[in-house]
Amino acid sequence: MRTLLVANNSKYIHSSLGIRSVSYYCKQKGFDIDFCEQTIQTPLLASLAEISSYEPDIIGLDVHIWNKNYVYSLVSLVRKVMPESIIVLGGPEVSFTAASAFCECPDADFIVQGEGEEIFASLLNDLEKGRKVVSKSIAWIDEDGGIQNAGNLAVVENLAVLPFSYDDMKSFKELHKIAYYECTRGCPFSCSYCLSGISHYVRRKPLDKVLEELDKFIEAEVPLVKFVDRTYNLGEDYFLPIMQHLAEKDTKTLFHFEIKADLLSQNVLNFLKTVPKGRFQFEIGVQTTNQDTLKAIGRKDDWQALVKNVTEILTFGNIHLHLDLIAGLPYEGILSFKQSFNDVYALRPHMLQLGFLKVLKGSLMSQQAEEHEIVYMDDTPYEVLQTKYVPYKEMRFLKVLEDVFEHTYNTGKFDYFLEHIINEYYKADAYAFYEDLSVWWDSKGLYPEGHNIRNVTLLLKLFCDEKFPEQAKTLNEILRFDVFLKQPGWQPNAFEWHGEEIKEKVLEFWRNENIIRKYLPSYDFSTWRKVRKYLPIERFEWHPAKGAGSDFIVLADLTGSEVHYLEIEGKDFYDKQI
Repeated sequence: MRTLLVANNSKYIHSSLGIRSVSYYCKQKGFDIDFCEQTIQTPLLASLAEISSYEPDIIGLDVHIWNKNYVYSLVSLVRKVMPESIIVLGGPEVSFTAASAFCECPDADFIVQGEGEEIFASLLNDLEKGRKVVSKSIAWIDEDGGIQNAGNLAVVENLAVLPFSYDDMKSFKELHKIAYYECTRGCPFSCSYCLSGISHYVRRKPLDKVLEELDKFIEAEVPLVKFVDRTYNLGEDYFLPIMQHLAEKDTKTLFHFEIKADLLSQNVLNFLKTVPKGRFQFEIGVQTTNQDTLKAIGRKDDWQALVKNVTEILTFGNIHLHLDLIAGLPYEGILSFKQSFNDVYALRPHMLQLGFLKVLKGSLMSQQAEEHEIVYMDDTPYEVLQTKYVPYKEMRFLKVLEDVFEHTYNTGKFDYFLEHIINEYYKADAYAFYEDLSVWWDSKGLYPEGHNIRNVTLLLKLFCDEKFPEQAKTLNEILRFDVFLKQPGWQPNAFEWHGEEIKEKVLEFWRNENIIRKYLPSYDFSTWRKVRKYLPIERFEWHPAKGAGSDFIVLADLTGSEVHYLEIEGKDFYDKQI
């Protein structure tokens, strides 16, 4: 019997680790199995055409929060044109609620519950031999309409049996696709909004196998490898050798880990300081700093340890840090969320993601929803609408604030402007600034429209002109400074630029090699075009350390991310990293 496994990813750059792993495991067991990847942007009829071209007897599809509706629609079409095919579903959206999944998708024949490699192979073996399905982790509807085996989740105890899930990775490099990888399964924690803690013990893939497989990504020059381990840094004797191995490699591959920052020891921190820049990035789920909320959702975090470790890592300047907050959690009202926001914002991570609670099927949170009056979407993504603590109007406003935050702070394009306006005019209350900006943003009808970075820049200028007319000149100068450093080559007419008036001084600078090498020791002239593009010079009446009223000529080295403050007459100024 010919089997086809189909992955429907949310974006083309993504890859499906789960379906790949099941496919490669079954091939290893000798089954005739094909695998194809599509996206939820693929027209349904195009997807149907590709599936039918394989002429499969058995079709397996994984169902996730991002593709459920697409997959169910696709299954309905498959049943119409291939009525004899056996359709099997798997994945987190059906594993925990097989009964409701059969109701929503009646064309499915079987549901694989839990980790699918061994169980799906068992199912194929039973089907090919024409015998009754015996695995308790396979759900199906019997002749009387009853659902058999619902709720029996499969677990792969020995991860060593799982083969590497990638072969030809040429497209990953060429198309900048993301490869997903795991070295562990399970989670020792019991966060009520998450499904990973269902299996409370952690299983590990053999260390030598992990290192061998990671080397394959490096050899293929895959640009980004994301570890999907729910808490990567559990067991220093296991995770640290992996990181050390990756740090020693000569590679441009970036490795992404989800870590629990408060668990990092000083030994690990000392190592992280030595890691090549751009080799690792960390995602750290803070979620909230409200202790009552943390207790209610089953999280145990040492906030002081997290602050210490995150602060120290940021001083290294070599690892990108992405911190997460979740709105809509139990006992977290707006005032509490504001405190959590300000607590995390004060750390100044490279990115701060404002997420919203999703009440997943099978999670403990779904059982707690009534207690906390959590109202959420009936369909995917099951996002919170309101709670006992946050009414819908306030939750809707947080969506606006999230949008504004994504367009400003998380772009990394307005660092000097945001730091100045928050510290000087909002007394370091970051939430108050973003709240003010969000109210203004919403009043202008800017939500939920998309905006490019140049448009956002001009909107920030307009906000300053309207809200802070007396301080607008200084704020606009700082905003212009950010534009100069982070949006090279763009000089909007809304700001005053001084290129022509300092033209002669700039030429004088570039004619004096001794002065040039004082600031740019390795400078080597190529073309004037490259000089203007990568080493622009501009005049400003604001200085990050000296403030407004200063008069500086600034040289930006955009190749080395450095900014130099010059005076053509020869006085000394200091250098500072951007």
